[in-house]
Amino acid sequence: MRRKKISTSRLIKLVTTDKDKVIEVSLNNGFFNATHFLSFGGRKLYDVGIDSQDITWLPGDFASFYRGAFWKIDQIISKCY
Repeated sequence: MRRKKISTSRLIKLVTTDKDKVIEVSLNNGFFNATHFLSFGGRKLYDVGIDSQDITWLPGDFASFYRGAFWKIDQIISKCY
């Protein structure tokens, strides 16, 4: 099954609407593929990349940094408490 790519702004809306999920997405610009695990903590977006680097973003900063990017949703994971 081929998955539809979504824009960065749609991805932010998806991540920020449910704080109890981690979303695994792939960023592919045609030359490389990078996996990110995204979650939302109320004000900040938490981004763990394949390099295990943890980055905390304000949603607007994430949108600016990845402006024009498209993402493929690999899976949506429920957080365990």
